[in-house]
Amino acid sequence: MTSFFIYLVQSSLVFSCLYVLYIIVSSKVTFHQINRFSLLLMPVVALLAPLSYLLTLEAPSTIIQIPQFNEFIANSETVLVDTIEETSTKAYNFKTILFGLYILVSSLVFLRMLHSIWLLFQLKQQSKVTHNGNVQLIHTNHTNTFSFFNWIFISKHINPSENILIVEHEKAHVVLKHSIDVLLAEIYIVFFWFNPLVYRYRKSLKAVHEYQADSWVLNGATKTSNYLAVLLQNIEKETATSNSLYSYFNQSVIKKRIDMITKKPTAKVYKFTYSVFIMGAASLCLAFTKPNTTEKLLPSATPQLTREFVLDPPTLFPVQGKSKKDISSTYGKRRNPLKKGKKMMHNGIDIKAPIGTPVVATADGVIAKAADQDKWGNLIVIEHSDGYQTWYAHLQKFNVTKNQSVKEGDIIGYVGNTGASLGAHLHYEVHYKEAQVNPINFIKE
Repeated sequence: MTSFFIYLVQSSLVFSCLYVLYIIVSSKVTFHQINRFSLLLMPVVALLAPLSYLLTLEAPSTIIQIPQFNEFIANSETVLVDTIEETSTKAYNFKTILFGLYILVSSLVFLRMLHSIWLLFQLKQQSKVTHNGNVQLIHTNHTNTFSFFNWIFISKHINPSENILIVEHEKAHVVLKHSIDVLLAEIYIVFFWFNPLVYRYRKSLKAVHEYQADSWVLNGATKTSNYLAVLLQNIEKETATSNSLYSYFNQSVIKKRIDMITKKPTAKVYKFTYSVFIMGAASLCLAFTKPNTTEKLLPSATPQLTREFVLDPPTLFPVQGKSKKDISSTYGKRRNPLKKGKKMMHNGIDIKAPIGTPVVATADGVIAKAADQDKWGNLIVIEHSDGYQTWYAHLQKFNVTKNQSVKEGDIIGYVGNTGASLGAHLHYEVHYKEAQVNPINFIKE
């Protein structure tokens, strides 16, 4: 559920960036066909960009897989299972409510769209229908003249002298299949209703449709002066009954259409500015392609242990001055507070200790990792002999650096409360040939 919300936010941000770029660069030029294509492409890029990480190929080299850290950490006194269960339940309930609200609003927006289409069918059934080629002319008492796919709804209130030009204008919408664009935009809004820019986007798309239809009519035998006169007469005819799904001719965009009709055509060299969209879309996609689950921790040539090192398994207790009695959580399966009746695997041991308590290397080795690692917090990974690794998580700070050689007992860091930790402690794991094993079996006191 969280991933779904993150995807919605990421996609919405990509869409917003592209749309703002369109407003700044291209909204006032006369390349209407290119603008229409750009606007239609925006939702597609926005939907796919957050998924572009799936195309990222991982190099077949030595890597350490950092697993998801899903355990629940003990504090300095107790395991805090009850507190975690309550907190997790609250977070779960909040996400459920948020998701329910999103589905509710999306459903209402979708039902509103279906209701608008249903009203069209009702209006058609109540009106006189004539045919003009592949176009159906529907004569209605509606105050607006508009088109929807190959239906042209003609208002009986328009003057006969205006009728021919307005019908010609609506035929252009039919031929250019503008209703498909509008329907796709409405479906997009169903899922991204929370983004205020999607409503302005819909207006921009319909404005481009109007510009295209105007050019279609004027490229025929119609005089520009006669057509402009019709547009001027319709400026004041905008009514509150117009619908975002299908109303075209009587819109507040008429003034912008007049400006576009009388504007000098944009120089063709300006088309090169559309490369900004290509670069912008590519950059936004690349922003999501970085790996997020694995990280190369070892260099191509891993430093070798020198002969002076002792080739023994990691047997020392990892927290200075502490012992097995300070272990607050052991290795193995235990109750999962998020899923009642189910158990989860705890792949290490938790050792309670005050923040700043020294943490030591449990065997000779080489530092393969010493950095922040998301939920693990500050994490150290040490490569030992014979395929052993030891992991030290939630550290306050480091006392070593990557590729540094350490000996058993060397202080490598200090106990902390970083990452997905609810209290000061060290999470310690032992890996043998990439398998997580019980650290207790190796510790000798």
